[in-house]
Amino acid sequence: MLGTIATGRNIFYRGYVIHEDVPTICYTIYDRRPDRTELATVGTSREAMKWVDSRISIEEKLGDTQVPIRELLALARSVAVL
Repeated sequence: MLGTIATGRNIFYRGYVIHEDVPTICYTIYDRRPDRTELATVGTSREAMKWVDSRISIEEKLGDTQVPIRELLALARSVAVL
């Protein structure tokens, strides 16, 4: 996990860690503490931040029991596209 990654820098964004595997080409997103499991890999740091924002949006919607299932599915599709 993060302790075993030797190179690249980390961007801490909204509680998540975006690790720079190859600058401007490959970034890996890790979950919040305490787990810090690997969640996704994207091409740029901007895409990684958009992915995190989408995930946080989904988490907020899931906390609201009044959200229709169609809206949750639309949010899930927007995350999968990245």
